[in-house]
Amino acid sequence: MTETSYIGLSLAATLQRQLDITANNIANANTAGYKGEHVLFESYLQKDVPIGQDAASFVNDSGSYIDMRAGALSQTGNPLDVALNGDGWFGYRTPEGQQAYGRDGSFTLDAQGNLLTTSGATVLNEGGAPIVLPTDGIGELSISEDGSISGIGTGPLDKIGVFQIPDIQSYSRIGSNMMTAPEGAAAPRPAEGTQVVQGALELSNVNPIREMTRLIDVQRAYERTNTLMGNADTLRSDTLRRISQAV
Repeated sequence: MTETSYIGLSLAATLQRQLDITANNIANANTAGYKGEHVLFESYLQKDVPIGQDAASFVNDSGSYIDMRAGALSQTGNPLDVALNGDGWFGYRTPEGQQAYGRDGSFTLDAQGNLLTTSGATVLNEGGAPIVLPTDGIGELSISEDGSISGIGTGPLDKIGVFQIPDIQSYSRIGSNMMTAPEGAAAPRPAEGTQVVQGALELSNVNPIREMTRLIDVQRAYERTNTLMGNADTLRSDTLRRISQAV
């Protein structure tokens, strides 16, 4: 494979990753609490270049980052819909037993009183334990700005955990709008200054029009890159053919 092909291949691999992430952003444009993701890439200059030969520049995929901008708050009137106004994160326990974090506050109660996400993950309290509420006699639930859950005439029942995660960029997405900590990560702390808003949901911070435009640009760049690699292969084959005819 020629150097030109390697350069094109490095760009194609990066564009493929950007295409996947952009498509995922578009798919989650209407997902409550979703934070967009974007690719980081840089130019890698070839080392140890022979004298008189120009250095080749390759595309290096250096990872991705989460867009931390807050999404708009949408009032739903559902007492089990909860939004966060601030930098905090909800804690969840997935059906597989993983501890995860996210901003999706579209909650439900099952027949046993477990407070769950729509994907079936259990919502955790400030101590990291699953929230389980009485199944009768509590009336309509009230959730205060600090996350305390109360029923009519029952007083406080539990408190929704809101956590501060300073190294959230190192967390991995696991689907269902949740992220898990990397091995060895510091334990999240209770968040300060984050307000819990009952009867509202935080909308995704993805701009669908911007992401669709980016998707089209990436697809066109990918097609141009494939054309470049194809032309390089054709040129190499033609060169070899001419050499063989001249011998």
